[in-house]
Amino acid sequence: MIALKLQLYQNMVNYRKENSFGYIQSYPLPTPSMVRGMAHSLLGLKEYKPLRISIQGSFDSVCVNIQRIIKIDRYREENPYRVKVGIRKVTALNGVMFVDCLVNCKLLLHIAFDDEELTKKLYEKVLSNTVILGRNEDIARVDFNKTKIVQITQDEEVELKYPIYLDTKITKENQLVGTHYKLPFYYENVSGFDDLRIFKFVDCVYVSKGKIDNLYVDEDNDAVCFLGIS
Repeated sequence: MIALKLQLYQNMVNYRKENSFGYIQSYPLPTPSMVRGMAHSLLGLKEYKPLRISIQGSFDSVCVNIQRIIKIDRYREENPYRVKVGIRKVTALNGVMFVDCLVNCKLLLHIAFDDEELTKKLYEKVLSNTVILGRNEDIARVDFNKTKIVQITQDEEVELKYPIYLDTKITKENQLVGTHYKLPFYYENVSGFDDLRIFKFVDCVYVSKGKIDNLYVDEDNDAVCFLGIS
């Protein structure tokens, strides 16, 4: 099996927890849906292509930023902040929010599409395009010397080098402890602004350290734990 090994650096970034409002909290690592969206966007894909994603990385600290937010929402007659975007009438919401920002975030991602040609094409795209992961303003620096196509194999015992999202079954088998998350992976296509996004989720555990039996690794002996959906 091959995968794109993608090493990124972001100086201040927020991986928003979807149910946080007013005070915008961050996941410790990007969710699978964020990584999937980044990959699909770079490839210009308009529909979901099956893939598996391994997400690991670290950050130095968390700071709280204060931001003025202007959010475009559905049109509401009772709201005085009504504007036009193109030919559509929408409502603008204006306010101040507190935002968690991870400082000096270093990410190690492994992305493997079922179609290996898409994996190879994604490698070409990350070398020549701006990579954005998190918010629209969260531009990532690609470490080109460590970003490459790698072969994925299985090893009898792997020691984690970075905090990682692990499949819940793996954590139980290896008696590891961590923070449990139900993370969004992708949503079904929507036809308009008013349609609800129905997400499919994956269960995983954020683990900071440990040794794991029978886990995938790449050519540099970095751990790989693929998250995916059927």
